[in-house]
Amino acid sequence: MRLPYRLSLLLLSFILSAAHAGSGHAEYRLTVVGPANSYANDINAAGVVVGTYYLGNPGASPSRGFVNRGTGVTTLGTLGGRSSSAVAINDKWQILGNWTAAGGRQRGFLHYQGTQRDIGAVPGKLTRYTDINNAGYITATSDAPSGPSSSRGYLRAPGGQFRDVGNLAFPDWPGVPTLNTALALNNHNQVTGESGPFTFPDQPLRAYTWRNGVMRDLGDFGWTPNGGIAINDKGQITGYMSVPTGFRSRVAYLYSHGRLIDIDGRGPAFAERSSAGAGINNYGHVVSSSDHLSGFIYRGRRMQSLNALIAPGSCWDIVAPQAINHNGAPLNRGTEVNR
Repeated sequence: MRLPYRLSLLLLSFILSAAHAGSGHAEYRLTVVGPANSYANDINAAGVVVGTYYLGNPGASPSRGFVNRGTGVTTLGTLGGRSSSAVAINDKWQILGNWTAAGGRQRGFLHYQGTQRDIGAVPGKLTRYTDINNAGYITATSDAPSGPSSSRGYLRAPGGQFRDVGNLAFPDWPGVPTLNTALALNNHNQVTGESGPFTFPDQPLRAYTWRNGVMRDLGDFGWTPNGGIAINDKGQITGYMSVPTGFRSRVAYLYSHGRLIDIDGRGPAFAERSSAGAGINNYGHVVSSSDHLSGFIYRGRRMQSLNALIAPGSCWDIVAPQAINHNGAPLNRGTEVNR
């Protein structure tokens, strides 16, 4: 009898060159890097993985951040709080995370060389940290304690100073509160995320890029909402773009040199589509999930199913890759395996 088990983390190591694609050989080797009920969040150039695991049911029980340097899982602390999560790691092995303090207030931490320290929160705000670059700059998003009707995106300097990255202009919505979620940054302090007016029931969010006080709209495919999720050192961005076909259809995209490319590739004949880009490396390779391929990788031509690039009969389902490093190693979240 084959029973399904929930193992959550897979590191896909690149084992053959792209020239072997389609040759019938596996391109990626699978390595489990997290315990049960765990989720991968990031991977650095050295292949060090960070993520979060739950002590019971995911989402309902306390959680712990963890790191796997290739020698097994090391659990990160909670700084006296109920839960913690590790959300990002840079190439200097600085780990960024969030932890829940007394009263449910979320704060951030940095873990480096065995020491974990509180980095606080945006003053007076509920704060969620999202990414860190090699210089120690960090992106964060904050909400007013009363709710998310005035969320702001921030760039935090290594010394602890917060800079509000602002919002795109929305002249059609005068006086309406604006939202900004800062989701990722690169090593040039270029930030991407989503910005829009707080309207009900939907928010017409726009994907943006920000650097040195200048914010730019990435454009669209004729509909909203849109968002930037990941950015590389060349300023290439991936995320999701809504399309005006079907109900809430969204497609993965690549923004490169001012050009917006639909990498989903299925075209308007498909009334309902669902894909997004979650991770991008400096070669412009994108990974994430779609409704027709499950986990995918895009390497400049078309989206390919990662399940077709691993050893046949492995029983793994590559569901939701979250990140890809510059060595071409995707990191998957939420994998189902049959044993």
